[in-house]
Amino acid sequence: MKAIHLSRTADERTTSLPPMAALRAFERAGALLSFQEAANTLAISPSAVSHQIRGLEDRFGAPLFERNQRSVRLTRHGERYLTAVRKALEILDEAGRELIEQDIGSTSALHISSLPFFTSTVLIPSLAVFERSNPGLTLHIDTTHQHANFSTSRVDVAIRYGRRRATGLQFEPLLEVYGLPVYAPKLTRHLLKVPTDLAHHMLIAVEAQPWSWPTWFKNAGFDDIKPKGVLWVGSVPAALEAAEHGLGVALAMFPLINSRKSFGDTLIAPFAPPKTSMETIYLVTRPQQSRTKRIVAFRRWISGAVARASTKQSSPHDLRR
Repeated sequence: MKAIHLSRTADERTTSLPPMAALRAFERAGALLSFQEAANTLAISPSAVSHQIRGLEDRFGAPLFERNQRSVRLTRHGERYLTAVRKALEILDEAGRELIEQDIGSTSALHISSLPFFTSTVLIPSLAVFERSNPGLTLHIDTTHQHANFSTSRVDVAIRYGRRRATGLQFEPLLEVYGLPVYAPKLTRHLLKVPTDLAHHMLIAVEAQPWSWPTWFKNAGFDDIKPKGVLWVGSVPAALEAAEHGLGVALAMFPLINSRKSFGDTLIAPFAPPKTSMETIYLVTRPQQSRTKRIVAFRRWISGAVARASTKQSSPHDLRR
């Protein structure tokens, strides 16, 4: 039989290049040898990581991982491909960072999206230090509870509470915070000594964080508590101010609440926070921008600012019981 040789067109030859999302999922899974940890890093689900890798294996007709019940390991094909993929991603990352660094408009400004309470307790008090160390950098701070849209806005870094709506972004933990009920001493008609006493009080809730109080009650083991009522406000600073005026009980972020001058005086904590109510505040960036000079400078400074804000003054007596 006469042999038939089929030549591929240029478009057909490019089909061996998979989507970037699949390459990133494979690189993280190969580096960590865990689909779960890769998913956490990429802020996607483990099933999404598995789907991307399965797509690569189907595309190439070769297994990249050996899957056991509790672990995964790279095959010989997977090890070779990981080396190549990692090198390619590093080249692309370096090329992108060089373009960003050469953009005068980008390097002279840093756009920050930050939570209102974090802005007032951490950013603002320490901004002078940052500006002295980075005199050529103009800061733009958007104070909001809304999740920054890195795809459609000019935001460079975001400060976020938790990892909601996190696909494709890099998350670096800054601080673990706990929900801490606080109220004004003038609310003496019904003293707060134990969590069940909250049933006699108005709770102050933040509209952008409707889960906060229900989660706090659940973690404290008091799901069935029904408060006197709920006052909804637009931000954590507004909630704390309402509490200072005796309008009810607010949830503060401990230990950041230590930096508020009124804490321990016109605003007190009746009992310690349940440790299970912990959430994490993250520094969020685009992975391809995380090592640019201005973001590296911000990251270095913000870590110190968080530490100073968290230990600015000692906790009230009730928290040490």
